Amino acid sequence: MKHTPSFVLIRAGLVVGTMLLASSCQLFRKKPKPPPEPVKEEWKYPGEWTGGDKPITSIAINVDVQRATLYNGNDVVGWTYLASGIPSFPTPTGEFKVMEKIKDKVSNLYGKGYDAKGGLVNSDFKQGRDLLPPGGKFVPAKMTYFMRLTGDGVGMHIGPIPRPGRRASHGCIRLPSKMAPILFTHTTVGTPVTITGNGPDYQTYLKQSAAKASANAAKYAAAKKRADEKAAAAAAALPPGDPNGPPPAAGTTPATTPAGTTPTPLPAPTPGVTPPAGTPAPAIPATEIKPAVPANPPPAPGTVQ
Repeated sequence: MKHTPSFVLIRAGLVVGTMLLASSCQLFRKKPKPPPEPVKEEWKYPGEWTGGDKPITSIAINVDVQRATLYNGNDVVGWTYLASGIPSFPTPTGEFKVMEKIKDKVSNLYGKGYDAKGGLVNSDFKQGRDLLPPGGKFVPAKMTYFMRLTGDGVGMHIGPIPRPGRRASHGCIRLPSKMAPILFTHTTVGTPVTITGNGPDYQTYLKQSAAKASANAAKYAAAKKRADEKAAAAAAALPPGDPNGPPPAAGTTPATTPAGTTPTPLPAPTPGVTPPAGTPAPAIPATEIKPAVPANPPPAPGTVQ
């Protein structure tokens, strides 16, 4: 009987082991994330409600396809398009609940900025980040049918959805005007809302928000400093005595005439002659005011009446 050399057996074992190892690695290798569910033809904007008078007991939001599914128990009772936060202002993912419901709410951060004449100067104005021009006005954005999901202001409400299927907000979940009242009516405080898809978890979102708040504060301070410097330079360029000019230095008295001198009165106008345009009015001479003399002066001391 012919024997196989031991080194041949060892080599064959190594080959088989390598193949088994490669196969097991293929099995345990992380599978690629499936692509977002494509928008179907029946998902026509803005949504659909089939629940009648039933309550919405849970909401599932997928920010990758920008769509929310509405449930009563395990039954689907509707769906709606939405617009979640853009990548620079993402909507946090995770498990949330409706914390508060306010029908007529306005934002205390975002809106539009106008100048003193009412002209729009910033359509994406944010309090604490952007600076209004002198005399300007901030008009907050409407957040009608607001349903709060986080303590820092993320919620669901009516909002523009310029391109259905794409992100558009500053972090909130914008709903179509035809669907938001349905969600508002059929949900209660405590309704679970699950948000899935490509976005930061809530703790990461809070850290990102804190960093943005710090950057916004620095931006606001720099803008205010530039505005103050510009205003000071404009005031310094005005002629002396202009009411819009710089204030007098501390301890001095603003005056157009040197202290201790009396202004020279202008000559009185000649009767019948009109002075040329631009001629200053003549100074009115100061009149000494004497105390009034009483009608019945008291008798001098020591006199007898």
